[in-house]
Amino acid sequence: MDSPPVAEPASPRVGKYGPLVHLARFDLAAEELTWQLPVNGELYRLVPGPDRPDYSLMLLRRPLHFYPIEGFDLERVDPEQRISDRKGRPMVRVHALVVCARFVGQQLRPGMADLPVHLAYVIDNSLARDERIDFAKIEFAGAGYLSDGHMERRPPNAPAPRTESARSPEAPTASNEGQDDAVPGADVAREAADVLRRGIEERRGSPVDLLSATFSLNEGHRVTGLTGNADGQPPEPTAETFARLDEVFARLGEQPATVEVRTVRIRLGRGTDEVELRPG
Repeated sequence: MDSPPVAEPASPRVGKYGPLVHLARFDLAAEELTWQLPVNGELYRLVPGPDRPDYSLMLLRRPLHFYPIEGFDLERVDPEQRISDRKGRPMVRVHALVVCARFVGQQLRPGMADLPVHLAYVIDNSLARDERIDFAKIEFAGAGYLSDGHMERRPPNAPAPRTESARSPEAPTASNEGQDDAVPGADVAREAADVLRRGIEERRGSPVDLLSATFSLNEGHRVTGLTGNADGQPPEPTAETFARLDEVFARLGEQPATVEVRTVRIRLGRGTDEVELRPG
């Protein structure tokens, strides 16, 4: 897993409702959830459940979005929490999590760092008023590590620490600056990533910290598809951005090593910047 962002001590360490906490990494979680790291929130209150007395309700600083698994009943979700991504696929917006320590004898406590926890999405906000956990109002989200305080995202243009990234002939990748020469086309992919980020920021009028995107290219290396996630939302840039992206990707056709590239994946933020190029 990528190196997490650098935590900055929060002051005060208690928010409007309770202690400030954050999740910086996961052991088990859907990909769209990892794109939205770090997850900051406040511990609102303890809520006992049918199997243990120490579930905690964590109110999120910003909503999380997840794709429901196959067979999930969307009728369980408040209509205001049901949304769609740019392809029309259903997503759920959540404003709180239920967390509990993974191992017997461990508890959420002041000063905790990387405490292993289980996580569940709150899909019915009436749970905040309940005296006991109702499993019908939550959905399993994964397992991660909870720490005291909030974690600030890395500024958009801040340099990332160097890390190594696995490479293979079938799916060449490059991680961070200084490795572009090792992967043909990595410089083009990085420039495209910067163009996309600027286009999204221009459309939104605010910075983009975490960006993960996949470009589909035709034989002329023009963009025919774009999917991904930008700070928990679809990566939608200005219309003019696509013309600039086509200009950048056209350079892939100028080199024998990249002429067959049809898919480019990029990831910016969370401590490392990565690009991957795949042939058709």
